[in-house]
Amino acid sequence: MKRSLFAGLALLVLAAAPVAAADLPRQMPYRAPAYVTSYNWTGFYLGLNTGYSFSSSSSLDLRGGFIGGQVGYNWQAAGSPWVIGVELDSAWADFGRTDTFLTGAGLVSVSSNANYVGSARLRAGYAFDRTLVYVTGGVGWINNEIGINATAGGFVIGLRDSQTHIGGVVGAGVEQAFAPNWTGKIEYIYSMYGGEQYFSNIGGGFSADADTHTIRIGLNYQIR
Repeated sequence: MKRSLFAGLALLVLAAAPVAAADLPRQMPYRAPAYVTSYNWTGFYLGLNTGYSFSSSSSLDLRGGFIGGQVGYNWQAAGSPWVIGVELDSAWADFGRTDTFLTGAGLVSVSSNANYVGSARLRAGYAFDRTLVYVTGGVGWINNEIGINATAGGFVIGLRDSQTHIGGVVGAGVEQAFAPNWTGKIEYIYSMYGGEQYFSNIGGGFSADADTHTIRIGLNYQIR
């Protein structure tokens, strides 16, 4: 009798288990958390920059400091970490070198000095909230002057020619928002300036180009 009772209860429990399981709430599928940020990079900005450049070419040995400014615009879609933008920079430069030679005809000095540099670039980056890591590329230009002075018998003869070199620029950087509307950045830029002809009216002259490496720091104010 007892065995029959226990067996009947067991069969009842087994029969009710699927029904009870069907009544349980279904587990919702897992979804990755959405990109959440407290800072948005969208907007116009303007600022100042300074740094150091040096040349890796044997044609024009350009190295020295600069100071200038930049203006640009960033766009970041809501809920997205990607930031795209455009930037225009311009700077007064002091990239110069002078070499002096003693020849049979007298003393000859050759100088090369770049006094202006600028670029127009696109930027694309990934924002970790207030930290933006980006790559950049576009077109750059630099104005350079070459001077030749010869001293012989108390007389000095001087020749000068100035040319603007244009070429491509690429680089990468990191920008940090450290206060409302204020950001600071550090970036590396590689510039490939094309060749230009100097003193072309004197025996055809000669061609010169330059490739430069630039380390730049900047301070931006965002206009929202």
